[in-house]
Amino acid sequence: MEEKKFIQRLRDKDRTAFQQLVREYKDPILNVCYGYLKDVDDAEDLTQEVFTEVYKTISNFKEEASLFTWMYRIAVSRSLDELKKRRSLKRAAYFEKRVRSEAADLEMSQTASDLPDPEEELYKKQQQIFIQDSLNQLAETQRTAFVLSQQDGLSYKEIADIMEKSLSSIESLVHRSKQNLRKIMEDNYENYF
Repeated sequence: MEEKKFIQRLRDKDRTAFQQLVREYKDPILNVCYGYLKDVDDAEDLTQEVFTEVYKTISNFKEEASLFTWMYRIAVSRSLDELKKRRSLKRAAYFEKRVRSEAADLEMSQTASDLPDPEEELYKKQQQIFIQDSLNQLAETQRTAFVLSQQDGLSYKEIADIMEKSLSSIESLVHRSKQNLRKIMEDNYENYF
C-alpha cells in the first residue's frame, strides 16, 4: 500500500491500519529501545509508549521523512530520555545491581548437565560491562550516531534523518565516536581485566 494512503488511514484512527503498523514495526522499534536500555522489559514498555505516541500524534506528522524514520526518531528520543532518568542512579550501584541480576539469571538458566565454564562466563560478563561502560562515556550525540550505525546498521542518510543533522555531521560524529571509543577502551582496559 502506498505510504500516503496508509498514513491517512492512521490519521483516520483506522484500527486495522494501526495493528498493521505495530506488526510491521514492533521488532525494529523494540530493537532500538533495547539497544539503549539493555533490558527487555523496559524496552517492551518503551516500545508500547512509542506506538501510543505515534497513535496520538500521527496528525502532526509532516511527512518530511518516511513514517519509519519518524517512528525511529521517536524511539531514539524516548530511549535517550529514559537513559537521562537512569543517570540519577549512582554508576556503581547500577553496575553492581546489573552484575548481580545477570549472575542470578545465569544461575537460574543453567542445568546440571550443561554448565558453562565459570571463568569464561565471568569474562564474557566483564566484556559486556566494559563495552557498555565505554559507550556510556561517549558524548550523547556520538553514542547515538555510533549505536545507530554500528549496532542497528542504518545508513548515514537514515541516521541524519533520525537525528535531524546533516549527512556530513553524521559522518563526522561516527568517525569521532569510533576514535573516542577506541581511546576510552584503551585507557580503561586494565580496570576491567
